[in-house]
Amino acid sequence: MPTSLQDELEIIWSETDVSIVLDAHERLKAFATKEDLSMLLDALKSEKNDFWTRELLAEPIAYLGGSECLPELFDALDRNYQDGHDNDSLAHFLTEIAGLEPAACRAKLEELLNSPDFPHHKYAKWLLEFCN
Repeated sequence: MPTSLQDELEIIWSETDVSIVLDAHERLKAFATKEDLSMLLDALKSEKNDFWTRELLAEPIAYLGGSECLPELFDALDRNYQDGHDNDSLAHFLTEIAGLEPAACRAKLEELLNSPDFPHHKYAKWLLEFCN
């Protein structure tokens, strides 16, 4: 039985049985905390990911990190689009952030849009529509 966040990540990345991956994802969500965000964000950037594992990792990141994790979530969104995937789940988690913390999300998006180095203006402008 996996006993750590890293164990669950390794299962998510290496297992081919969908039900085993989903079980690992559920366990990861159950015990991940804000203190694990750094590890989760590193995992999101890992080359071990594919579109699906990035979407799975986006869920706990979105709920634990919220608006502060938008840059990394936009990077994952963009990578998935580049890989030819529709991002239904990842887009949903982004809109959840906007719905759960609209003021913080709007402020973070405006900060990002005003940053000259921010590469995802299209996604930020899209998400602003959900900050009601």
